[in-house]
Amino acid sequence: MIIKGGTRAGGADLGVHLNRTDTNERVRLLELRGVAGVNLDQALREMEAFGAGTRCKSPLYHANIDPRADERLTPEQWGRAVDALEAKLGFTGQPRALVQHVKEGREHVHVVWSRIDIERNRAIPDSHNYRKHEEVARALEREFGHERVQGAHVEREGKERPARTPSHAEMQQAERSGLDPKAIKAEITALWRQTDSGKAFAGALAEAGYILARGDKRDFIVIDQAGESHSLARRIDGVKAADMRARLSDIDQATLPDARGARAEQAQKALDDAQKAEEARTAEAREAAQKAAEAVERADEADLTRWRSMPLNALQWEINTLRPDRYAALAAGQAAEPTYRETLEATDAAHAGAVKARGEALEATETVRSLKQKAERYREYQGLLGRVRFWLQDKGILEIPEWKRLQTEISKAQKLADKRQNDLATAEALHTEAKSALKTLDSAIAGAVDVAQAPEWRRYEVARSVLNERIEEDRRRAAEAEAERRAEEIRRRVDAEIEREKREGIEQQRRAEISKIPTIVRGLASITQTEQGTFRVRYPDLPSEELKRQQDLLRRYPDEAKSAVKAEFSERQVQAKREKDRGFDMMD
Repeated sequence: MIIKGGTRAGGADLGVHLNRTDTNERVRLLELRGVAGVNLDQALREMEAFGAGTRCKSPLYHANIDPRADERLTPEQWGRAVDALEAKLGFTGQPRALVQHVKEGREHVHVVWSRIDIERNRAIPDSHNYRKHEEVARALEREFGHERVQGAHVEREGKERPARTPSHAEMQQAERSGLDPKAIKAEITALWRQTDSGKAFAGALAEAGYILARGDKRDFIVIDQAGESHSLARRIDGVKAADMRARLSDIDQATLPDARGARAEQAQKALDDAQKAEEARTAEAREAAQKAAEAVERADEADLTRWRSMPLNALQWEINTLRPDRYAALAAGQAAEPTYRETLEATDAAHAGAVKARGEALEATETVRSLKQKAERYREYQGLLGRVRFWLQDKGILEIPEWKRLQTEISKAQKLADKRQNDLATAEALHTEAKSALKTLDSAIAGAVDVAQAPEWRRYEVARSVLNERIEEDRRRAAEAEAERRAEEIRRRVDAEIEREKREGIEQQRRAEISKIPTIVRGLASITQTEQGTFRVRYPDLPSEELKRQQDLLRRYPDEAKSAVKAEFSERQVQAKREKDRGFDMMD
């Protein structure tokens, strides 16, 4: 067990430290004694105010009782430990505050006493408090059966003095700066041993990030990177103050900065380093963002190339698989958020409460209505005597018990109905509030889901745009092909029509030329038939061009020419026979 403590002021700052939940897993106020304050801050301020009428500058005594990590104390043992330390320090009956901390699974207790003796208006001495801490710790270890811890002041029994552990102030300093005092001591000791003069040591400290400065109460101090000051003599292991001064005698203290100047210099260095680190981080972030953007661009280009070469049905199927399932993501986000489940349960409970309250309010209202109807029927169905009794009751002369009972029931039922209406309004307000909270959580989860799914949606939309482009391209190509087909069909029809017209023209020309053949044949000078049955013709005396034209025409149409020649030959034979017969007739 280790007990540390000392006098101090600043009750407000101590209260902030003891109430910190960011550095402790659990903070529990165990006791407030002798003060009117109801919380730790009020109690510490009140205890510090006790010293306002004295010359005491440190009216508080703060101690820390810290057993080993594997040792657990019962509440009774914690009380015994605090009372034993209180009696040893001479604070019996003084106002005090007990706070239990659990840090990294390890329990320890902080005790703050007021040092001010109100009756004598003076501070209780705190002399030899380190020895008293160790005496109480050794006695409690024997009483609780805990493993003994070797101290520096009592029960040495010839053993070497253990290495000095950091004080509570040094531990708080380390917590503020984030630097381990043991590591600082080891580093400064190593630098001391590596150098042989004060100037060399100061230069080595500067290279390591420390600044050697002149102290207000000590010869030399060291300002660390966080601006915290350290006594140089306490940060060099195994070196006496006289030896330290002898080594540093070659340094003029007047040339060294004071603590404030050194802290300002360290703050400026920290600011410069932070700016450089921020610039480096910004450059790295910019480079990483550029690389990520380039990677995304390359992936997009690869996807575009692949999507543009895929069959449309395969691309459509892949797009269906790429579409993010927002509803499933919302459901998963809601299931992963404990607050959402709790709010949903609270909303359902509030809805059920509102439904129940609405039913109870309707039931109470119906009861009031029923009782009023019953009272009206009672009064309506009275005879003449009854009406006289009601007249006397209205005048205040007579009282009808049954009517009074009914009015009492109506009054109670009305009060219950009013209460149920108030309950209904409260339930509906709770339901509205729960729905609003649930809607807010829904919006937050939906926003987070949309942010998380933004890359997937972007890829999905790009794939859809590629599909639409390809569909539009296919439609354009189909339209162009259809237009080309129709144009080709028109061209074919036009060509066919032209060909038909050509054929008809040729045919007409042929017919016209054929129609000239009989005329040409009739104009032949003579037509004779050979033994073989062929015909010989003799053209008349014509100009050479006309003769050549007739000959070419007959050669072009040999069949028609032969038929015309044959017909003309027969006609001439018939004509010759007729003329012969006419000659015979004339002779007769």
